[in-house]
Amino acid sequence: MIQTEAEAMREILEWSSDRPVWQRDALRRLVSQDGTLADDDIEELAAICKDPSLSHQSLTAADVTAQKAGAPTIALKSLRNVQNVNALAENQSLTFIPKGVTILYGDNGAGKSGYVRILKNACRARKVKGKDDSILYNIYETPNGPQRAELEFHSGGQSQKAEWTIGAASDPLLSEVSVFDSRTANVHVEETNDLAYTPYPMNLLERLVVACKAVKDTLDGEVSTIKSQTPQSISSPKFSPVSQVGQLINGLGEDTKKEAVETLANLSEKDKQRLAELNSDFSQDPKATARRLRAQKARLQTFQDKLRALSEAVSEASAERLKASASDLDSKSEAASLASQNLSREEPLDGVGSKSWRILWEAARAYSIEEAFPEQNFPVSSPDANCVLCQQELGQDAAARLDRFEAFVQDRTQKDEDTARQALHDVRSKIVRSKILMADFSNERRFLADEMGKSELASALRLLVLKLSWRMRALLRNNGETDHELPEFTQVGLQGAIDALEKRALALLSDEESEERKALRSELLELHDRQLLGGVKDDVVAEIGRRKAVSNIEDALKDTRPNAITQKNTALSEALITDRLRGRFSKEIDNLHLAGLEIELEQARSQHGVSRFRVSLIESKSDNAGDILSEGEYRCVALAGFMAELATNDSGSGIIFDDPVSSLDHLHREAIATRLAEEGRNRQVIVFTHDLPFLYMLRNACRQVEDPSLKTEVALRHIQKRNKTPGHCRNEAPDKAQDASSRLTKIRNHLSKCQIQYENDPDGIDWLITARGLIDSLRQTWETAVEDAVSPVLRTFSSKVNTKGFAKLSAITELDALAMRQHYGQCSELLHKASDSINPAAPTPEIIEQELAALETWLSTVTERQKKIK
Repeated sequence: MIQTEAEAMREILEWSSDRPVWQRDALRRLVSQDGTLADDDIEELAAICKDPSLSHQSLTAADVTAQKAGAPTIALKSLRNVQNVNALAENQSLTFIPKGVTILYGDNGAGKSGYVRILKNACRARKVKGKDDSILYNIYETPNGPQRAELEFHSGGQSQKAEWTIGAASDPLLSEVSVFDSRTANVHVEETNDLAYTPYPMNLLERLVVACKAVKDTLDGEVSTIKSQTPQSISSPKFSPVSQVGQLINGLGEDTKKEAVETLANLSEKDKQRLAELNSDFSQDPKATARRLRAQKARLQTFQDKLRALSEAVSEASAERLKASASDLDSKSEAASLASQNLSREEPLDGVGSKSWRILWEAARAYSIEEAFPEQNFPVSSPDANCVLCQQELGQDAAARLDRFEAFVQDRTQKDEDTARQALHDVRSKIVRSKILMADFSNERRFLADEMGKSELASALRLLVLKLSWRMRALLRNNGETDHELPEFTQVGLQGAIDALEKRALALLSDEESEERKALRSELLELHDRQLLGGVKDDVVAEIGRRKAVSNIEDALKDTRPNAITQKNTALSEALITDRLRGRFSKEIDNLHLAGLEIELEQARSQHGVSRFRVSLIESKSDNAGDILSEGEYRCVALAGFMAELATNDSGSGIIFDDPVSSLDHLHREAIATRLAEEGRNRQVIVFTHDLPFLYMLRNACRQVEDPSLKTEVALRHIQKRNKTPGHCRNEAPDKAQDASSRLTKIRNHLSKCQIQYENDPDGIDWLITARGLIDSLRQTWETAVEDAVSPVLRTFSSKVNTKGFAKLSAITELDALAMRQHYGQCSELLHKASDSINPAAPTPEIIEQELAALETWLSTVTERQKKIK
C-alpha cells in the first residue's frame, strides 16, 4: 500500500515502463529539470513520439527518491573534504549531531549555500523551478579535478561513508533525508492565485499531462503545416467525381499506390489519339462528323479488301496452286520434249520441236491462215503450194515434212504442255494482279497517320504490306517455294479501326441519352481526367507522402492521450491525500500560530483531468487563500504541509531546512523555532541560516523549556569566510552566539598560544595587535556576561519577558554591578591605551589574565547564586 511520496514515485517508475517511450523520457526530464520543459524539450519529445526509435532516456530508479517503508533511519554525521565546489575552502569538516538540532550559521557570502547545494544534490532534493541551483566550480581558479565531497552518515546503528561526485548517483540511502525548501513545497500558489496542495508525485503527473497537451499541440501544428502544403489541384480537384482519376483523388490516402497514379497519368499514343478523336467528334456537327467518319471507313474498307486480296494471293493455298501448276508444266514439258527429240532425230536440223521452233511454227500457222491461204487448213501441202516460210514451191519431201510437223504439234503431249503453261500463266497473273504498289500504299499510310492520327496502325500496315510483297516476290520467283512466313493481316487491327469508325458514327447519330452516346462521353471524361492527372502527377505522388506523414502523426497522437495518466493520478491522490494527512495538516497549522486563520485541505476541481486539492479558508471558501495569506503565512503553510507529510510517512530520518524563516515576523519565527525544536527530540534536524536572531530563538527553544525532559539537544556550527575564502567550518557557535563562559575559554586559550609573541618581542607590533584583539574580546564578553545574567527574564533577540525567572535577578547585588562596571571600564582603558596613535601601550599577558580571572569569578559567582533560586 502506498503511504509516502517516495513509494508513490516508485509506483510511477514501475507504471511508466508500460507508457509510450516519449512519456518515459518526459518523466525523466521533468524530474531532472525541476518540473519544467523548454520548447526544445517539447520539440524533441514530439520527435520521439513520432519515432520511438530515436535516442531517448527513460525514467530510472536513480532518478527517483529511494525512500521506502522499512528503510533504516538515516542521519548525517559529517560533510568533509569538499573539492572544486564554488570557492569553498578545502580540507574542511562540517559535523552534525545524530539526533537533535544542528544549527549552521553563516553570514552572507560565507559559503553556507555551497554546502546546502551539495546536500540537496546528494539527498536528491527537488529542484527549484526557475532557479538555477547548479553547483559551479571556482570561477577564479582552474579546476584541478572533479567536484566531490565525502559524506559520513548513520544508517540504523551503523556508520557508513559515501562519496559524492557531481553528475554521479549518490548513495540511495541518502535520499531518506528530506530537504525542505518553500520554493519546492507541495503547497504552492497557482496562476489563479489559489493555494494548492499537490504532493510531488501528483504534481509530476500533472506536468506530464501538460506535456501531453504541448506535444499534441506540436504534432497538430505539424499536421496543419503538412496539410497546408497540399496544392489546390488536390484540395480543389477539377476531376470528375465519377472518373477513375476523380475516385482516386477523392480516396487519396497513405495506402494509395504510386503505381496506380503512374498508370492512370501516363497516356499511351493510342490513348492520346483516342482523346483527340473524341474531342474532335464532340466539337463538330454530329452528322457532318458521321459522314466524314464513314467516308474514312469506306476508304479503309477498300484498302482492307486489297490487303485481303494480296493476303489470299500469297496464302498457302495460292502457293500450293502455283507450285502445282509449275510442277504440272514441268512434267508435261518433259513429255513434249521427249516427243520433240524423236521428231528432231528425223530432221536435218537440230531443235525441231523446241520452244523457239514452236514459236516459228505458230507464226507460220498464223501467216498461212490469215494471209497466204486463208481458205485452207494449215499446213497447205498440195503440190502447187509454196512454203509459207521460204516461199518456194513444196516438193514432195517438203510437203511431207510440213505434215509431220503439224502432226507433231497436234500431238496431245504438245497440247497438254500448252495447257499447263497457260494454267501456270493464269495462276501467276492472278497473283500479280493483287499486288499493292508501295506508291499507292504511301497515300493510304499518310491518310492513316496524318489524317486519322493512327501512326501505329499505319506503321503496322506498312510492315504487313512489305512482308506480303516479299512473299509474293519469292513465290513468283520460286514457283510457290518460299521461306517467308505468311503474316496474318487481321492481327494489325485494321478491322478494329473500321469498326471503331462505324461505332463513332453511330454514336454521333444516336440520341444524346443513348447508351452509345453516354459511353463515348464517359470515355472522353476518363481520358480527359487522365490527361489532367499527367500534369499534376508529381503533386499527387507528393500528396501520398504527405498523407502517410499525417497518418503516422495521427497514430502518434494516440500516445498523447492523458487518460492513463489521470487514472494513475487519481489513484495516487487517494493514497496520499488521506484523512490522517488532512488532520495532521490542521494540527501543524495550529502549531505555527497563523493569526487565527482556520485552514484545511479540500478536494478541488480537476484540471486537465488531474485530481486537485487546495488549501482552503474554512470561513471563506470562495476566496483564494493566495489572495489572503501574506508571504510569511504562505511559507508557514508550506512548512505545515511538509511537517504533516513527515508525520504521516513514519520515517525517522534526518531533515534539512534551508533558511526556513525568511520573510517571517518574530511571532512566526518563534513558532517555527518551537516546532523544529520539538521535531528534534525524535530525529535529526539540520538548519542552515544566516539569521542570527533565529539562531537564538531556535537554541532557546531547544534549551529554555520548563520541563527539563523536553529539552532538545542542540549543536551550533559556524561557516565563515577567511582571507576572502568562504566555507571555513568551525564546529562551534559563532562568536556572537556563544555564552560568556565559552568565550572566556576561547580567549584564555588564544592568550596561551600567543604569549610567545610577548616573550619574543614585548614591544613588537605582533603582540600589540594580539593584545588589542584580546582586550576587545574581553570587553565584549563582559557584555555577554551581563546578557547571561538577565537571561532568566529577558533573552537576546526575544520579545518575550519571562516573569517566572524574575526572582533570579535578585541574585545580582550592587557589588556585582560595581565590579562589572570597574572591570568593563578597565578593559576600555586598556583598549584605549593599546589603540593610542602616538604612543600605543599593550598590556602584559599577566594583566590580561588578571582581567580574565576577574570576569570568570564574577560570572561563576552570579551563576551559582541564581541556580540556588528556584
